[in-house]
Amino acid sequence: MSRENAVTDLQRSLRDLMRQNARAGRVVVAVDGLDADRARAFADGFAAVLAEDGTPVERASVDDADVAVRENVVAPFRAGEGDAVLVVDGRFLHTLERRGLWNWSLWLESNPPIGAPRPELPDADKRYLATARPKAAASAIVENSDPAHPAQVFGDFC
Repeated sequence: MSRENAVTDLQRSLRDLMRQNARAGRVVVAVDGLDADRARAFADGFAAVLAEDGTPVERASVDDADVAVRENVVAPFRAGEGDAVLVVDGRFLHTLERRGLWNWSLWLESNPPIGAPRPELPDADKRYLATARPKAAASAIVENSDPAHPAQVFGDFC
């Protein structure tokens, strides 16, 4: 299977899952991960897949310091009319303050290859993972260590 097919097939599957929970209206989707570049690339592809059936799709990227996401990004989109989807990518999108902004969300998990040492995370990332628990808060989890072969992960916490 080619890279494009593997990624697109997964994104279509995630789209179908999202539509089970958020069928119509002004839907806001978050694509969160510690690697902002990978989150942006995945969100771009996901937005393209959402638009395949003619659904109007808007895109936004937020950085760590953008504290006014609700006012600057989400509220203007929700004020629009008709069915549409806004796909927002960035880091720290599952903080307790931001969780309620999204109708549906993805957490992109990135791990080093098996046997490779895990790099030390910055303190802000450690705090985020410990306090926000984005993996538990997300609607779906994608293991994206190899962006050419992402896979949905089912986080059974039992």
